[in-house]
Amino acid sequence: MITGFDHIVILVEDLEAGIEQYRRLGFNVTPGGKHPRFTHNALVPFADGTYLELIAFWEQPQSGDDMHRWHRHQASGGGLIDFAVASDNLESDIQAIGVRGLRYGGPNPGARSRPDGQQVAWKMGWLEGENPGAVPFVIEDVTERGLRVPGGAATQHDNGVRGIRSLAVVVRDQQAASGRYGQLLGKDAPDGEGLKNLENGDGVYFLVGAQRVDIATPSGPGPLADQLAARGDSLYELTLLGPTTVDLNPAAAGGARLRIVAG
Repeated sequence: MITGFDHIVILVEDLEAGIEQYRRLGFNVTPGGKHPRFTHNALVPFADGTYLELIAFWEQPQSGDDMHRWHRHQASGGGLIDFAVASDNLESDIQAIGVRGLRYGGPNPGARSRPDGQQVAWKMGWLEGENPGAVPFVIEDVTERGLRVPGGAATQHDNGVRGIRSLAVVVRDQQAASGRYGQLLGKDAPDGEGLKNLENGDGVYFLVGAQRVDIATPSGPGPLADQLAARGDSLYELTLLGPTTVDLNPAAAGGARLRIVAG
């Protein structure tokens, strides 16, 4: 069963610089470690169990290498590039999603070596082929979740952010994207419509555990339309829960469009 958001992936050009940016924004950032190939990361964990993954390439794929899933996003400036939803039985979920008509590959192994030497393992399922609709990958822990995602004091942030409210994705074909999300989540229809939080955008939303995915198409000129033209179907804006409402400058957040709302 898919239980909710797991984490949001934010690609930064340089990991240490990205960590400093997020600390200046009032986030408590925990160094994550190094993946076996290409990337290393840091985490911004929240009290609701979700987290932000700041990720950067420590090694660039060379010609002939298997291209990393996220490498192409470097050319468009990084920022919000992907997200994961959590599963409590990945094999069963991949099979059920396939029966509903959406083909996910896997489970595929994932691993990371933390700075303290602790080895962390998980498994993932990815949409096969192209990813129209910007649907997420699915993840389940193999080692204890607390080894991958720190809790306690690591989830306390000077800016007061407690967790994730919603994630907006911009798409060309709203009906097709909604269909894919329905297949992923086992829902016959979106949970609601109308996206008042997005300027010059319209669409529907799906509830995923305690969080929400907004599937938006532009209704006029503006940043939403500009991103669709530049990046195609993609993650647009992440809304976090905190003490006050404020829009963070993407230039100060590794290119990610982040909004904190009171709630």
